[in-house]
Amino acid sequence: MTDKPTVRYLRGFALDPSFSTRLDTMQVNEIVYSVRWEDLAKGPVGEYLEIIDYDPASDCFYDPVDMNSIEVLSQNGLAPSEGNPKFHQQFVYTIAMKTIEHFEHSLGRKIIWSPRTTIDDNRQYKTEFVDRLRIYPHALRDANAYYDPEKKAILFGYFEAASNSNDYNLPGGVIFTCLSPDIVAHEVTHAILDSIHPRFIENTNPDVAAFHEAFADIVALLQRFTITELVEHQIAQTRGDLGQFSFLGELATQFGNALQNSRGALRGAIGSFNKKTGKWEKYNPDPKRYKTVHEPHDRGAILVAVIFDAFIRMYNVNTADLMRIASNA
Repeated sequence: MTDKPTVRYLRGFALDPSFSTRLDTMQVNEIVYSVRWEDLAKGPVGEYLEIIDYDPASDCFYDPVDMNSIEVLSQNGLAPSEGNPKFHQQFVYTIAMKTIEHFEHSLGRKIIWSPRTTIDDNRQYKTEFVDRLRIYPHALRDANAYYDPEKKAILFGYFEAASNSNDYNLPGGVIFTCLSPDIVAHEVTHAILDSIHPRFIENTNPDVAAFHEAFADIVALLQRFTITELVEHQIAQTRGDLGQFSFLGELATQFGNALQNSRGALRGAIGSFNKKTGKWEKYNPDPKRYKTVHEPHDRGAILVAVIFDAFIRMYNVNTADLMRIASNA
């Protein structure tokens, strides 16, 4: 009996697909991920995840990818492609598994999905074990993606970029949220957090939903720092100053740019583009925001900004000597 491989190598995007069309990022945007090996059925369907590629808007099922086929195994996965549904299935599986691996490494235990709660004919609550989280790469024709705690599933949407779309999006081109590693990691984190503390799905006060959104954003952004080539590239671009604009602190850039009258990433950790000036500006701390902002994503952004401000401060302290040597100051 031959030993099984320990990892599966799969190609994908480090950032969003649009970064492959930019001269300054095309060399670092397509990378090879290392995912823990597991026996997979077509879908793919594994121990943790079940990818079901049904498109209700088109009323069709896309053929599931066979991760064990020679076509896939021989070339480290299918080539990154916005037009190939099988690559979409491969990529959403890749990022979801990487997110699960990071959580299991930190927690020191396996991830067990939150149980499904139902009510029987006698009005009694029953819990049902959920062995796999279901993921639908093309679940809705909308600029949205979300984790459904009742279905124990993640639904990804797709939509046409606005006619006045900025940056490198083709106006009217199709944007797939399942191809954004930030969005995939964000939604998988929602599912994992629900499994760790199911009560956090209940919005008992404004901080609960905000924490859910902030925590998911923080995980998605920090996962970028596990990609060495991307980190080295962005440090070189900013000359070591992470307090400046860099893609390391921007979330779902292609998605944000594709929205009507939008400019810049969907959310930023340390700053954002000013729509009036068209320039990126660093956030100014505002103690009043905690009392005045209640929308979960905007309120969660306060915590994201705090975490990344602390992260940059630690980075500056630990690299001060290197910066002094490099600048001969």
